[in-house]
Amino acid sequence: MEGPVDLRMQPYAPARLFTKDEASALLPRLTEIFRRMDPKLARLREIEDLVEDAEAYWHSTGDGMPPEERAVHDRLVGQAAEARASVDAELSAVRALGCELKDVQQGLVDFPSTVEGSVAYLCWQRGETSIGFWHTLETGFAGRRPLKADP
Repeated sequence: MEGPVDLRMQPYAPARLFTKDEASALLPRLTEIFRRMDPKLARLREIEDLVEDAEAYWHSTGDGMPPEERAVHDRLVGQAAEARASVDAELSAVRALGCELKDVQQGLVDFPSTVEGSVAYLCWQRGETSIGFWHTLETGFAGRRPLKADP
């Protein structure tokens, strides 16, 4: 990574730019957030599947269901809202760190930075032990390139 970049000259100006060390320091926190989020996401998907199945079976979002089925449906809809709020809180925790969550399922996180004199993303995928890749703002994960070793 090189010297300062004039953000006024960049088409995308993030709130902050990370150094590799700053981004690396956040990896344990991100790993913990993903660990907490995994069962919440699984439960949310499970509940949403149950709601979708009931609605497909009854051809209704609740109004055309028998009372006992409607009660189960309404309870599941409430549980889905609670699960979604819990997941949203974890997503907010990621955003509060200043990084960008690109894919929850794959655990893709980008850190705005400067690489080779331009604003770019340091790129991390869950399971990687360090920040070792970057990509331009336009290319995304498919354009990941290894970071050059620090001199």
